[in-house]
Order: sequence, then structure tokens, then C-alpha cells
Amino acid sequence: MQAQKEKTPSPERIVSKVAKEQRIKKTLDFKKAYKEGKRFLSPRFVLYVRPNGLSHARIGVSIAKRHFKLATKRNRLRRVAQELFRTKKAARVSGFDFVIASRGRREQDINEAVRELRSLIAGNRR
Repeated sequence: MQAQKEKTPSPERIVSKVAKEQRIKKTLDFKKAYKEGKRFLSPRFVLYVRPNGLSHARIGVSIAKRHFKLATKRNRLRRVAQELFRTKKAARVSGFDFVIASRGRREQDINEAVRELRSLIAGNRR
């Protein structure tokens, strides 16, 4: 009998995630960002930035169902936003909360939204 080979994930399948302590989960933290945060607008998204008093930056993503009906699209945008946060300068800025919220009135094209999200996060210089 042949011994079973251990499967090693290929490099493109290895996914790094934003650490749990770098994610915003509590409703109160989102509300504080909406109320006290500085706003950066784009046609499809709003980026709120506010000091959090912690030693690290955190990200929260709020994608409305009315803008992206399918959960797969909302989850993709959430993953893209977190990955951009992790790889760009925003994650290295300690002591700030970054909240990304969708805006607009109708369902949006996912590919255009991803491009706009990339430019919004890359354009944020804090």
C-alpha cells in the first residue's frame, strides 16, 4: 500500500487574514466611527477614520443588502477590503479605526465596486 501524501496548499491558496483584534465587531464601535469619524467619500463607499485609543489599527466593513443582494458579493467586498487594509499602509497606522460603509440607492456592479474600494483605501493617507 502506498502511504498517503500530505497535501500542501499551493502558494496562491494560502490566505492571510486580518487578525481578530484588528477587526471591529461591536455595534457601538461602528456607531462611534459614524458619529465621530472623519469621512472620505467615493460614489459607492464612505470611509470613516477615527482614533481608537488602542495600540493597533482596526477595520470594520458594512455592506448593505440593498446595494449587493447576493451574500457572495457582500462577502467578497468584505474580504477585499480586509486584504487591502492588511497589505496597505492603513494597517500600519496604529491607534485608528477604519470603517467602510456602502452607499448609493441601487444594486451595484461588483467589479466596479472592487476597483473603487481599492482606490479609496489606497488614497487614504493618514
